[in-house]
Amino acid sequence: MEQRMKRTGGLLAVLIVSFAQMALVVRHDVPNQRYIELAKKYPQICHLPDGEATLIKENWLLTAAHVATILQNDLKKGNVPKIGIGDQKFDAIRVVLHPDYELGKRFIANDIALIKIKGNVKTIPVAKLYTQKDEEGAIITIVGRGDFGNGLSGPKLKDKVTRAATNRIEGVSDQWISFDFDAPESENTTELEGVSGPGDSGGPAFLDINGARYIVGVSSHQMNNGKASGVYGVTENYARVSTYKEWIEMTVK
Repeated sequence: MEQRMKRTGGLLAVLIVSFAQMALVVRHDVPNQRYIELAKKYPQICHLPDGEATLIKENWLLTAAHVATILQNDLKKGNVPKIGIGDQKFDAIRVVLHPDYELGKRFIANDIALIKIKGNVKTIPVAKLYTQKDEEGAIITIVGRGDFGNGLSGPKLKDKVTRAATNRIEGVSDQWISFDFDAPESENTTELEGVSGPGDSGGPAFLDINGARYIVGVSSHQMNNGKASGVYGVTENYARVSTYKEWIEMTVK
């Protein structure tokens, strides 16, 4: 857990946050298998060596900038990171961080990036970019793999099993969509409530509308709100895709 400051709209606010690197943490009163089965409906998830990404074009992935910097450093050293998409592995050949991405001791800003892969993914439909500004109140699905746990224990098990969970967007700002990890007795909890954590960074928040799948957010960081990491009561912040639509589209062209 680290003390950082998030910069939004020129304002600085002190927060206790941690990067989302621990896979999904879910309700303690719902069978694990339900989360595993839900994940099978979301093949657009891409597994990076140290995080997650989303397939948004046949050869482009969307992820968090703080995750993409790891791949960028590997490429600079002459190493070729491998990315798992479906049952195949693809080489990462280019990384593009948002030009205004910043990570300081007390803030993070514009935590979004793109990864180009060698070859094309032709067997999985890509996720569309969400463009509307009406995300607040929407029920989203988040996907990831890594350490598994529940809202009482926090992350405990490293099984590398992909899971999906749901949550309700409770706040939006220019850069972020945010939602809380609500306990089962809360009136705001969803049936398959969950949050991400360290190893899920860069992973998607999906919204399905009229048969189309949209990515509305990219996993960035968690505000612990004075609690242990990954337990009931923490708050998640995902980069707001609708804010970055034009930059994404220009880059992948």
